[in-house]
Amino acid sequence: MICSICGRELKLIVTTYEVPFFDKILLTSISCDCGFKHADSIVLGEKEPTRFKIKINERNLFTKVVRSTSGTIRIPEIGVSIEPGPASQAFIKNLEGILYMVTNIVKTAMRWNEEDKEKVKKCESILKRIQDTIEGRDELTLILEDPFGNSIVISDECFREKMCEDEIKNLKTGLTIIELTGLSEEDISKL
Repeated sequence: MICSICGRELKLIVTTYEVPFFDKILLTSISCDCGFKHADSIVLGEKEPTRFKIKINERNLFTKVVRSTSGTIRIPEIGVSIEPGPASQAFIKNLEGILYMVTNIVKTAMRWNEEDKEKVKKCESILKRIQDTIEGRDELTLILEDPFGNSIVISDECFREKMCEDEIKNLKTGLTIIELTGLSEEDISKL
């Protein structure tokens, strides 16, 4: 395969991974020397749209989270939503890793908004809640939703529920969808 950015040969790594209590998943990683990269996880089996909820505390920071490119992560107490987009990356992290990922994003937002005292104060509040959770003085809730069922939180403490059609429709999938309205079949066949 050729990189669409620079024209060099892409490096492709494909492997399967057994996820306990879940299913076998296909992990793919595509990269190029120019810096382009994309990773995804695909469940090798059909799953229902699912929501996982878990309270994050110092006892379960090493709980594994498999987030596919279609998974949405929310931490409602601090107003965080990580939604999929066209360049969304799949990952396997533990809860602590997700908190540190959010910490880095919030610190970047603080630097971008250093002139706005209200935004800086809000960022500091979020960072304090995260640190307090890691150190056992607080708890946050992680919610992982996936309309394709390709994400999971691996823990006995996790609450799992099916999602209704209205909830599924409101989730982003990370897929680029092109609607061709107002075109005849002949126009579409020319594309």
